[in-house]
Amino acid sequence: MRDEAMRHRNRHERSNEMNMRKALPRGMTISATVCAVVSSAAFAEDSLIRGSIGLGVSYGPSFLGSDDSESGVIPIIDLEIGRYGFVNQRGVGLYNSSTLGGGTLKYGVGLGYDFDERLTKDNAVLAGLDGIEAGAVATLFADYETGRWSFDLELQKGLSDEGHEGTLVKVSGTYGAQISQRVRVSATPYVKWADEAWMDSYFTVTPAQSLTSGYTAFEAGSGFAQGGITLTASYALRPKTIVFTSLDMSTLMGDAKDSSLSFEDTQTSLSTGVMFRF
Repeated sequence: MRDEAMRHRNRHERSNEMNMRKALPRGMTISATVCAVVSSAAFAEDSLIRGSIGLGVSYGPSFLGSDDSESGVIPIIDLEIGRYGFVNQRGVGLYNSSTLGGGTLKYGVGLGYDFDERLTKDNAVLAGLDGIEAGAVATLFADYETGRWSFDLELQKGLSDEGHEGTLVKVSGTYGAQISQRVRVSATPYVKWADEAWMDSYFTVTPAQSLTSGYTAFEAGSGFAQGGITLTASYALRPKTIVFTSLDMSTLMGDAKDSSLSFEDTQTSLSTGVMFRF
């Protein structure tokens, strides 16, 4: 029974790592954060609502491709409801899990809100361009955990007219290690592919926009847009209180890198925060 409780606890910790990696908006990102969250297996099994809440501070690019940075304070919410429901960075959704090989496959769908936006009123360098507002998104995902490794596939589709209506696919893998009873570290390499609609929203400069903004006209097509790695360390102050720090380093790729709207190819974000499990 003790071994089974430990396996359940480890699976729950890795699940929270995957959720936190994608948690919050770009530019003030804790979206790449990987946190080891210590939980009680018995408590988690008996609770209708279980998970973690917290608060983070992040410093990173103002928007994808920006050479300016900004900071922000962002809430963290990662809850499981009953057997199939969740509320987290993917929004409100349903999931299921099953044993596959020597690991656990978790898959589902969520309906949420993408806070990532690029508003011309917020940055003078965007004058003459169309703004991209935050909006609703639908997400399909599949996560596979085995031992110290986890592998994630996420497909996100924009649903709002004011935002992007494109599709973004992210593939990532994580290796996590428990250094001591309190300290956990992880590394998460990832790559993102975007369809033409998504790339067009962020990196195309039409001839008309070129005249009003002064940037060289550019037509962005579908392809790989970004690749990087996230390094995270967490420390358990108490069994259910965890502090973390995460460094995300990435580079733009393909047409995203070649666009005249790419002011800085290398994107770096630093985040830290605290989480409370219940």
